[in-house]
Amino acid sequence: MSTRHLTRLAAVAVGASLLGTAVWTGPANATALPSVPPQPVQLGQVEAYPRQNVLPVWPDDPNDASIPIGVVPYDEIAPKLNALQAGSDRVSARVAGKTVAGRDLYVVTVTAPETRTQAQQQEQWKRWLEDEPVKARTNARLLAEYKTPLFVNANIHGNEWEGTDAALRVIEEFATSTDPAVADLLKRNRLVFNVTANPDGRIAGTRANAAGYDLNRDLTIVSQPETNLIRELTVDAKPIITLDLHGYVSPTLLHPSTPPHNVNNEYDLFIKHALPNALAIEEDLRDLGYAETQRARIPFRDDAPGVWDDFPPIYVPSFALLQSSIPYTIEAPLNPRGNLTPAERVRRSGINTDVHEVAIKTSLRYIEENRNQVIHDQAEVYRRGWAGEPLRDIPDGYVPGWGPEDNYNTEFPRSYVIPTGAGQRSEPAAARLVDLLIGSGGRVWRAQGDFTAGGKSYPAGTYVVDLHQPKRGLVNSLLEPGIDLTDRVADLYAGPAAWSQGLTWGATVDTLWNELPDVPLVRTYDGSAPGTLPGGSPDLRLDIQDASDLLAVNALLAQGVPVYRLADGSVVVPHTTTNRRLVHAEIRRHRVDFEAAPAGWSGTLLDRVVVGYVGSVEVRDTLLDNGFDARPLTAATLATTLTADIDVLFVGGTLNVATLTADNRAALDAFLARGGGVVGIDTAGAAFSNAAGLLAVTATAGQSLASGVVNVVNNGGPVTSGALPHSFVAQPVWFTNLGAGAIVDQAYGADPLVAGWWGTNAAGTNGPAAAAGQASIVRTETAAGNGVVLFGTDPTWRLHAKGLHPQLGRAILWAVQR
Repeated sequence: MSTRHLTRLAAVAVGASLLGTAVWTGPANATALPSVPPQPVQLGQVEAYPRQNVLPVWPDDPNDASIPIGVVPYDEIAPKLNALQAGSDRVSARVAGKTVAGRDLYVVTVTAPETRTQAQQQEQWKRWLEDEPVKARTNARLLAEYKTPLFVNANIHGNEWEGTDAALRVIEEFATSTDPAVADLLKRNRLVFNVTANPDGRIAGTRANAAGYDLNRDLTIVSQPETNLIRELTVDAKPIITLDLHGYVSPTLLHPSTPPHNVNNEYDLFIKHALPNALAIEEDLRDLGYAETQRARIPFRDDAPGVWDDFPPIYVPSFALLQSSIPYTIEAPLNPRGNLTPAERVRRSGINTDVHEVAIKTSLRYIEENRNQVIHDQAEVYRRGWAGEPLRDIPDGYVPGWGPEDNYNTEFPRSYVIPTGAGQRSEPAAARLVDLLIGSGGRVWRAQGDFTAGGKSYPAGTYVVDLHQPKRGLVNSLLEPGIDLTDRVADLYAGPAAWSQGLTWGATVDTLWNELPDVPLVRTYDGSAPGTLPGGSPDLRLDIQDASDLLAVNALLAQGVPVYRLADGSVVVPHTTTNRRLVHAEIRRHRVDFEAAPAGWSGTLLDRVVVGYVGSVEVRDTLLDNGFDARPLTAATLATTLTADIDVLFVGGTLNVATLTADNRAALDAFLARGGGVVGIDTAGAAFSNAAGLLAVTATAGQSLASGVVNVVNNGGPVTSGALPHSFVAQPVWFTNLGAGAIVDQAYGADPLVAGWWGTNAAGTNGPAAAAGQASIVRTETAAGNGVVLFGTDPTWRLHAKGLHPQLGRAILWAVQR
């Protein structure tokens, strides 16, 4: 990285004009399913400020892990906020959602009181910024009276506590201050606080939430209710600056980040503000007077490429940047955990709280001092999107330290088409993808008539994504394949190095580089799948290509409906009046498409499938999300947990056969002797298969950093018939030296890497060239009747690659009941 000598940067104004359309905002109730985007809020529904609520008070918890650290326990937060609301008309608090464990998530808005008319005007101006950006940023009254938003997301990692305490401190100060400067500030700004984004982790003293997920890896997957609220607040508030408060990195770490940078960002409009404010925060931290705060670590200035990047949009700041916010991770410097005296814990947590308070106040001052420019530049992101302008080439030295290593960009297509009808491989997958786009702040339309585009015909109702829209970068980041980073960086802070919900979530998505379909379009606010039940009285076939299909199959099996698995992995339900009624109910519930079964079909009768699994929470939840009865196992408990009703052993983590006790080995041997099925992923699955004498393979893993989207070749059969031509890997694995009877259901393509990072060792034995053409999914049936399937791809990784879930489910259904 080039040397980064930093100075304050003068603002640069860019002007243009464009018209916009209507915009939606998020609902007050954040407990809706993450996959269901909010409906538009009518302007007349906007209420005055304050919007105060009496928050329920939680019982005292003496085991709260916050207490030894010297920070505010969770059960004291609601009483504190209730008292502040009672004593101040500047504070509005609400329970905005529930955690996985059912605890309240508190959102607080601090601002000067507004009449209903004033609040509606503020909402109108906020919409103008996105819908009519030129009108907004040139409106004298808006520039004078718009309340610029700042969003503080605190305590997303539960055992990084002090962001919550800094938030409460600032809320209290601004609620009670008699300083006229504070009153003036609150007339010009709104401060939105997610007071503790992870209450369950705060109480337990864990980084993850109660379900076991790192919430700061979930912003474009949105598998957790806590993440759904963060997404909603980011999209709805349109914050000028977003602060995500963490710990512990010494000295204090604060963005901007190293390259690689997400290729879809208008990075020139971000870095011109992000860098000066970071320097101002560093200066104000120095003024605290602590030895530990005399300098900060700013990765853009201080680190090599890849050490602390902002590439994947899974983090709060990376997601917020794609929303046209100026975001920061703030890592407070002093770890209060571990073998410390009580006094030292309190000292450290006190300094950390001061650090986060400085970050909040300095960022608010930056907005105040650069008000017109930050409003202009937030609107400029949206204007460029509406205009469909190419990303800017940013010259070396644009800010001190900016060099060629920082230049990442992409070419935007004119539009995407997400077909409905016969051209769509999975209507439920398409609806899920559309919901993700809309819930993340993107815009989607539906065609009002049949049309032809890119040489293909599409029916009315097809989804059209016009990339001439304000948050085109966010939308394109989710839909485009991504880029190959391998030759640009040797390191990443964390994967994935490519994600592409457009290629990995199971829907057919067509790219139109130079064309917007010539058909009337109407804005839609959610995805929908009709579900299909053929007329007459045929036997009913379901081709399993989505989790919704598996949910329907498993629900039917649980009700005792006879379901037969065909050789191609699809299933058939024989016709009876009762069966048809129960199938129809599942179609209504899961919106899946049954068709008439082929004449003369034959298949294997299934029964309800019970899966015992070894592995992570992602393994558990992937199985549950696909409707399987999933039961945890460990190597130490097989004797009591690998019971006679378990049909399939899912090996998603290490299960070392050689170290099993006699009782546990006996339980495993009995399971295999009765023909129990085995499905394994990654090298752990292959190691178990080899050790148990099931399917002999040599499993080779790519480097640990290797991740992204890959080309695959599907060979049909029960596991991959109709499967996607792309897959997802987070450390790819491939299989060679296959034992007798092995069947290759899927292999890596001749040029495996579509997008991501996949380096190679000095010997060249673990890169994409070595994997090309090698097996990625293999199966066999043993002499004892065990169905065995091994995956080298990553169908369970963070619940991301939805399009791989049907492959996994089909493998389980094949492995069971030979």
